[in-house]
Amino acid sequence: RLPRARVSPGSTTRASNAAPIGIRVAMSYASHHAANGDGKTLGEMEELVDASMKFTRVLKRKGVSQATLQVAVRARPLSRKEMSNGARTITKLVDERCVVVLDPDEDANVSTVPGVPKPLKRKEVAAGVRKKERRYVFDAAYDGEASNEQVYRGTVLPHIAGVLRGTNATVFAYGATGSGKTHTMVGDQRDPGLMVLSLRDVFRFIASDGGEKDYKVECSYTEVYNELVYDLLVPNSPALELREDPERGPMVSGLTHVAVDDENAIFELLRKGNARRKTEETGANAVSSRSHAVLEIWVTRTERNHYCKAYTTGKLALVDLAGAERASETNNRGHQLRDGANINRSLLSLANCINALGKRKKKGFVFVPFRDSKLTRILKDGLCGNSRTVMVATVSGSSHQYEHTVNTLKYADRAKEIKTHVHENRGTVETHIAEYQRMIDALQEERRELRAEVDRLKGGGGGGGG
Repeated sequence: RLPRARVSPGSTTRASNAAPIGIRVAMSYASHHAANGDGKTLGEMEELVDASMKFTRVLKRKGVSQATLQVAVRARPLSRKEMSNGARTITKLVDERCVVVLDPDEDANVSTVPGVPKPLKRKEVAAGVRKKERRYVFDAAYDGEASNEQVYRGTVLPHIAGVLRGTNATVFAYGATGSGKTHTMVGDQRDPGLMVLSLRDVFRFIASDGGEKDYKVECSYTEVYNELVYDLLVPNSPALELREDPERGPMVSGLTHVAVDDENAIFELLRKGNARRKTEETGANAVSSRSHAVLEIWVTRTERNHYCKAYTTGKLALVDLAGAERASETNNRGHQLRDGANINRSLLSLANCINALGKRKKKGFVFVPFRDSKLTRILKDGLCGNSRTVMVATVSGSSHQYEHTVNTLKYADRAKEIKTHVHENRGTVETHIAEYQRMIDALQEERRELRAEVDRLKGGGGGGGG
């Protein structure tokens, strides 16, 4: 507990003019109870005001800014298989931010008896609103006609310049199996995904800097398969250990970090890594990802021609999650059933973390179970640490996927409440020790020459006086 501060009415009024809105509300609340003679409540509110203002000042001194997790939703079009099964599109965009999920039973007027229409059963509540209809508002919304380039420009592109300045950014796709996560993150030759587009623009931003600074780009590519971490840049990688670094957060011990000089080199690494990633055909998806893939890119920028170089290090994490699935829909058996259970377990841990972080705004301190899964440990910085984070919720527009679509949008809506604290990763690195040794040798040589000159002058002066 902080010591109680004595706040006079005049000082409270003067401070409230420059305080944030939340602190001004607390001050007015304290003044109201002070007028009613409630000394105990006044003291508690004084402590709250002092603590809030102190916390705000500390964050500003450290260069920390608060950011809200950015959430975008993308609805894929119907597949040929869904069309042949009689599915219809139930996701509609009202504008560039609002998406509506229609009632899947609204047009269920097809009878099993030829020529006899089935009576329509409307499930309505007050004001004629359909019982199963849902409306959500996000930072951005895209339909099936939007390309990966459009999604990238509206979500990830604004954060690329910040990575080169030393801030961290995290982008992950969340949704059910077959909703288009891998297409959004990886893409194909005709429509490159967010991973490829981000890497392309990192090197383009570096090339446009004018050559005034030195850049070093490193990347790593990992996958989480059955709660084990593997290196996708190494053939036949063994399982690696996930450890906690006090400064850099969760780190994978023994992970390969490859230095790259251009976008073609990193594209080749990405292609090889995707070839080693575990994918299989299931009843819900012809090419289903059976693991979570995490591509991390570190960009270190240093000043040129300085003995004491200032540097910044930014990290861009791009995560392609495996999709939640039901065994009754995928018809999985044997090891596929086990893989699906592990995928659902890790995604449930992620959903629990999102729920807990979303409740912090209303309930204050809430325990967040990051250690329940290795996936949530890897995403810890992106969810509540030093990172600007983008969540792309991918959903299917099919009426047969209504439950999956609503569940995904429900968690995405809760994720809008998550706050992160962002600051630039700055530091100072000394020049090579040989450079300092050269400077020391030069100074010692100069010292010897000056001492010899002083001795010569002293000797010459004494002889002239005799």
